[in-house]
Amino acid sequence: MSPFRIAAFRGAATLGLVLMGATTLAAQSQNCPATGKGPLPLKYSGGATVAAITPCDLMNRLYKYADDSMMGRQVGTEYHHQAVAYIEREVRRLGLQPAGDNGGYYQDFPITERKVDAASTLTVGSQSFHVVSDFLAAGAGVPKQFENASVVYAGLLTDTTSQLDSAAVAGKVLLAMPMSRMTPEIQRALVQSESYRAYGRARQGALAVINVLPDSLYPRYVGFLGGPNLTLGEPPVAAAGAPGRLPTLYVSTKVAEAMMGVPLATAQKGQVGQTFSSDVRFTVGPAPAGRNVVAIFPGSDPKLKGEYVAIGGHSDHVGFSVGSQGESDSLKVWGAVGHPAGAEGGRSTPLTPEEWSKVNSDIAAMRKLYPARPDSIFNGADDDGSGSVSVLEIAEAFAKGNVKPKRSILFVWHAGEEMGMWGSAYFMDHPTVPRDSIVAQLNIDMVGRGAATDVTGQGKAGGVLHGGDRYVQLVGSRRLSTELGDLVETVSTTGKHGFNFDYNIDADGHPQNIYCRSDHWSYAKWGVPVVFFTTGGHSDYHQLTDEPQFIRYGHMAALDSLIFDIAVATANLDHRVVVDHAKPNPAPATSCKQ
Repeated sequence: MSPFRIAAFRGAATLGLVLMGATTLAAQSQNCPATGKGPLPLKYSGGATVAAITPCDLMNRLYKYADDSMMGRQVGTEYHHQAVAYIEREVRRLGLQPAGDNGGYYQDFPITERKVDAASTLTVGSQSFHVVSDFLAAGAGVPKQFENASVVYAGLLTDTTSQLDSAAVAGKVLLAMPMSRMTPEIQRALVQSESYRAYGRARQGALAVINVLPDSLYPRYVGFLGGPNLTLGEPPVAAAGAPGRLPTLYVSTKVAEAMMGVPLATAQKGQVGQTFSSDVRFTVGPAPAGRNVVAIFPGSDPKLKGEYVAIGGHSDHVGFSVGSQGESDSLKVWGAVGHPAGAEGGRSTPLTPEEWSKVNSDIAAMRKLYPARPDSIFNGADDDGSGSVSVLEIAEAFAKGNVKPKRSILFVWHAGEEMGMWGSAYFMDHPTVPRDSIVAQLNIDMVGRGAATDVTGQGKAGGVLHGGDRYVQLVGSRRLSTELGDLVETVSTTGKHGFNFDYNIDADGHPQNIYCRSDHWSYAKWGVPVVFFTTGGHSDYHQLTDEPQFIRYGHMAALDSLIFDIAVATANLDHRVVVDHAKPNPAPATSCKQ
């Protein structure tokens, strides 16, 4: 097996020991797979953690935190509570001061769950169809039902050979087929085409649009639309007489053909089908609360200990797939070629026969080592298990070590980043320490990868970025404070950390808009200087294959050591970090623009 495949399958590339000069005797005696050269195991349980920041500690923590038993740690579920309970036990064991609500470590915020009722049906003639098995539904507010609604076939939006008649579709339901994957260039051309504009004009008079999900794609949607829909806040109280809203429907081929009365292969654009009615209901109620974990390592200077350097990561991920499974190792091999940026983007061209041959041979080689692994859990080892355990490891280095900074260190594990930075926004809207006492925030999100084989992002002008030895991306480090950005560079140099900083994705107007997509923005929005540390994207980003055996633990430990030193340097300044750029408007409606 080539070095690339070994690194891709089991994350064994460049896993070196770090912090040689700083490790304690206990750390030096640690021995775990992360310090060796072989492939990493699927399961692992290590010994006790130590004061120093080490690869073995991080591996021990992450194999627990990103284990299948955590079921993907989606906020608003019991599984997320299970995950943050591990963090709470650790910070309590370390003796950090609780800084949540009511004298504890937790800061809870309300989440509402909205879920389609399992008894919901669609009726076409004498046929009755059932939610999840035949169709999916989404919607907000009070549901309004379809009653003897007429269906018109809209076909493919990319079909420019014929147009829909606005008058013919007025008051009817359009049945639309899904579009195949398109490059951004083709998508822009489609949206700007006269055919698409004509479809838009015709659609304006339609009652609704129903999307057909071919059977091969249908299971992928079940986990997203068949499961609960979560929103931030308390369950709303419906006003008496509130107008209803039609649900958004996604139907299987079987339902679509019943609606048209003919096989879809023979249906013509503009053809009028059957009438149908709906009985789609939703249940609305409170979900398990979102749960931040907040703890403090107190400063040593009586005059400065009331100020804080915040260090954070997000504790949640995206859960598990309800309606489908994948074969983890096969997806891993295919993703490296066909989807090199994971959920951030895939190839716009199909794999060549030669590439398929290589994919299949790699999978066959893996099958000789271990059996197939069906998988439906998004473990989120890198996103953001790596950040969560990094914050824990840094917290332990302060709690057990000899370094006592002047200012206090505020540790916050934010919940709900994947849902739109819920937890960090809630914390800054309802801070458990005075908001203006937070002098800087260091955000750690996806710091476990960054190998030369990883596609870590895209350049502003095009092309892709790759990682490498001692690679890390910095975002936002000079957007509010030039001094903070300079301090990061100085600490890296004087501490001989040797990191190579990539600022590409921090460029103004960058299409990935990373500055606005993680928890540091919730602090920057209030004028707190921030630095976002990440090793960037990869083919496992938001995929079933983001698992702990693919993490570069030596690299992560080295980066955590750098962040520890930056926190100490910031906390020991004889002045607050200087904010020399304009602060954003913290109003809730303010949107972020990179």
